[in-house]
Amino acid sequence: MPSVTENLNLIKDQISLVSKGRDIQIVAVTKHQPIEKVKEAINAGVTRLAVNYAQEGDELRLQIDSEEIEWHFIGYIQSRKVKYLTDYQYIHSLDRLEVAEDLNHRLEKLNKAIYVLVEVNIGRETQKSGVLPERLEDFLDRVSALANLKILGLMVMPPMLHPVEDRRVYFKEMAQLYQKFKPQYHFEVLSMGTSDDYLLAIQEGSTMVRLGTCLFGRRSF
Repeated sequence: MPSVTENLNLIKDQISLVSKGRDIQIVAVTKHQPIEKVKEAINAGVTRLAVNYAQEGDELRLQIDSEEIEWHFIGYIQSRKVKYLTDYQYIHSLDRLEVAEDLNHRLEKLNKAIYVLVEVNIGRETQKSGVLPERLEDFLDRVSALANLKILGLMVMPPMLHPVEDRRVYFKEMAQLYQKFKPQYHFEVLSMGTSDDYLLAIQEGSTMVRLGTCLFGRRSF
């Protein structure tokens, strides 16, 4: 079985073939991964770690004492768990105004700011979270008024279609939304692509990919 370091090198090589010279940020998704593999990724040069559950991230930070690591929250935000998000630097899954206002209020008390990505439900799937495309402009306008939340861009999880190529149409639509609102909100990040479709997402304009299985191997439970 390839090591995390070998996987990372292969990922970087594959990205270089499709990125056309663009800088693509790799976020390592640590969900259910053993600490040894996470530390190996860090030693191999990974500086961005993502968690799906806030309290799981708290435990991980206790084991990884490094100021060089960027901490990303990528999971669904439960209203009662907002209080646990103030120690993250990046939140990828903002999609509800009440959550944004609560988080902003807590950050204001701490005199802190957080970078946020707005999650878009590009496939308009009823079982998924995310802002519908037709409501995105209004949501961005409202969140941009919150001083302690800095909108950095957009995030998407497209419909999990197979073959993976069938997801391309959603990546294209997402990239169009990103470009539409980029000038007004000074976007820098389009978080799009996971282990089985990140190369496709990069081809369509992703600037950040969230990788778990292809980097660490199959999860342990």
